[in-house]
Amino acid sequence: MIKAIVFDLDDTLYPQEVPFTKAIKKVFPQLIKEELTDFFKFFRTISDELYEQTKQKNGITKSEMTTLRLTKAIEESFDLQVTEPLIASFESEYNRQLNQIRLSDSLKEVLQKLAKKYKLGIVTNGYTQRQELKIEVLKVRDIISPENILISEKIGIEKPDRRIFDQMAKVLVCEPRELLYIGDNYKNDIVGAKRAGWHAWWFNHHQRRILEEIIEIPDKEIRHFGKLAEELSLLVE
Repeated sequence: MIKAIVFDLDDTLYPQEVPFTKAIKKVFPQLIKEELTDFFKFFRTISDELYEQTKQKNGITKSEMTTLRLTKAIEESFDLQVTEPLIASFESEYNRQLNQIRLSDSLKEVLQKLAKKYKLGIVTNGYTQRQELKIEVLKVRDIISPENILISEKIGIEKPDRRIFDQMAKVLVCEPRELLYIGDNYKNDIVGAKRAGWHAWWFNHHQRRILEEIIEIPDKEIRHFGKLAEELSLLVE
């Protein structure tokens, strides 16, 4: 029986594409009429790859990652040159847009209902300061206890390492079989949770494909933002 539900943050509790797209179109008005979903996915892929390099010995710095991810994504996708002032403008505008993210009304309502029946938590990869900002803006601490929120940089472990899931299980005082994790990243969220013995829902709203060599199967796959609140509401009926 499920006793606790834990969520990923980015692209699960809010659509990360929205603030990203607004920032890109503000800084690069040439792209104002472009449909940028595929570009956003490409940017996320590059960003994830460069993030891995920041953790390697003699790897790149956070500042270099910030510069390289936008430069590579823009120059490989569009015939545009990226300068340092444009990078600074994008980061500034992206942070401004992140300050405006909100839980959808339907998700906020269902989370409030879930909190009456289940323990709730968040496990997110990322830099502490940035993730704390998003958590604050989304006002999820009004629903989820702060001690039930784990940020990878803060605790020194990140998904898909099962130790971060094990630590959350201890925080929630639950057995793995009593825990459900919901996230959009197959490797970090689904593989990590399933290998830790949890139930896992794949919030695959970008409709990505599973790599053939990975065999962990999610307990449920949800493909649209509107369906997430709907599926969660079934847990409180």
